[in-house]
Order: sequence, then C-alpha cells, then structure tokens
Amino acid sequence: SQNLLDQGSHPTSEKLLSVLRPASRHVADALGIQEGDNVVHLRTLRRVNGVAVCQIDHYFADLTLWPVLQHFASGSLHDFLQDATGIALKRTQTRISARRAQAKESKVLEIPNMAPLLCVRTLNHRDGDVNATEYSVSLTRADMIEFTMEH
Repeated sequence: SQNLLDQGSHPTSEKLLSVLRPASRHVADALGIQEGDNVVHLRTLRRVNGVAVCQIDHYFADLTLWPVLQHFASGSLHDFLQDATGIALKRTQTRISARRAQAKESKVLEIPNMAPLLCVRTLNHRDGDVNATEYSVSLTRADMIEFTMEH
C-alpha cells in the first residue's frame, strides 16, 4: 500500500471473504502447521484508482486472531491488525512467480481469461516468532504493476 501511495496512486482494499477452513498442504507448510489444521482465511481485493489490480489470500494459523479479523472490512490489513491487537508484522520472505489467470480470477480482476498474473507469496512474522503469523498469496495483474526491489 505504501509503495502505491508513494507513486501517487490511490489504493483501496476491500474484504471479499473471511472464513475458518482446513489448511491445504501449501498453506500448512508455509505456516508450520499440519495439513487440515484450521486457519483463518481472508480474501481481499485491491483497487488502484478504482481499477481492480490484485486479489490477495491471507492465511493465519493463530485462531485467537479470528474474532478480531472477522471485523476487518477495508483498508490495510496489517494496519488494522496492529491497531486492533498491537501485533506488528514484518515481511521475512517474498517469492514471485508468474502464471495465467483462471476463470474466477479473471472475473474478479476484470481481465481476459488466461491473462498473465504475477503471483507473490509472502511470509510475515511477529518479532521473535519462529513460525510465520501470516502467509499471503497475491495475484496481481501483470499489465498494471511494476515491482521495485531496493537493496
């Protein structure tokens, strides 16, 4: 969100889904839990200047966060979490790949089926925790985004 604001854009984020569900293998591996353990799953849609740009699936293994996360509606999820609980998350890993959009993703992102997407997987930790607090998978329209990584 901050990168988009720095570029002069006006990002918004809205919640599309919030549920408890059993963790799939890749979610369980990312969070350091067992496949089938319940996780909090939120799905958000980010728009920039009114255009759908990114669908993000957020997963949390800490079920004590569920009562708080149910109340998230829009804006920055990390800011909401910090304001509501005092938990500050730090990104510890980012993996970027590419793939083609499937039908449901195409509809949400308002793009043609099979359009290119960037898939960004992140792990976010609380200070001092071994396992990630949040695992997120974002699907971003490749025609609408540029990543800059500074080192």
